Amino acid sequence: MKHYHRFNLYAQGEKASDLSVLIAGGGINGIGLFRELALQGIDVLLIDKSDFCSGTSAAMTRIIHGGLRYLENAELRLVRESLRERNLLLANAPHYVKPLPTTIPIFSWTSGIIPAIRNLIGWPSKPGDRGAILIKTGLTLYDLLAGRKSLLPRHKFRFRHTVFSLRPSLNPEVICTATYYDARITYPERLCLELIQDAEASCPGAHALNYVSLQSATGKQ
Repeated sequence: MKHYHRFNLYAQGEKASDLSVLIAGGGINGIGLFRELALQGIDVLLIDKSDFCSGTSAAMTRIIHGGLRYLENAELRLVRESLRERNLLLANAPHYVKPLPTTIPIFSWTSGIIPAIRNLIGWPSKPGDRGAILIKTGLTLYDLLAGRKSLLPRHKFRFRHTVFSLRPSLNPEVICTATYYDARITYPERLCLELIQDAEASCPGAHALNYVSLQSATGKQ
């Protein structure tokens, strides 16, 4: 979707040299920065040589996760920050961001405990199978870090008799399953466009132009 109408605003005498901030690149990072500056009342111009959110930001997995895998390296701050962002997206953009249940088949009770302990104390080891005890511990911590205000259900364990009544075609060696929740986004491009529109509406000095290339830039620091 081209943003042609913004060219007219620019032709009325506004110059890039008069702006406080110029952002080159309209992916999710550039757009997020653009909106943050606009909400602070800073005059800012966002440009992109193609469609907004047409590069890496359009080729994402469309999973909004809280960094579950970072728990193995005890990166609790990163996990907590990721979960906070996930929860905010679920709350602020429920029309695009939906709950995503994920079920893990488990084949043992104790696998992976020793490698996990080695990773925690700084002795890296190759990842292997993760057993029920390790997965239960990780998902419990994951739910705790998500906080009480999380909009997603807590994880759930199911044992053999329940598992095979629900999913009879599973591998017969499965001893239990664990289901936890993250989120998915259906149309990241549309969410990005909404963020741009919100930024422009909140600050008269914030403008976004696509199909504009940056040839050179000079300015005082």
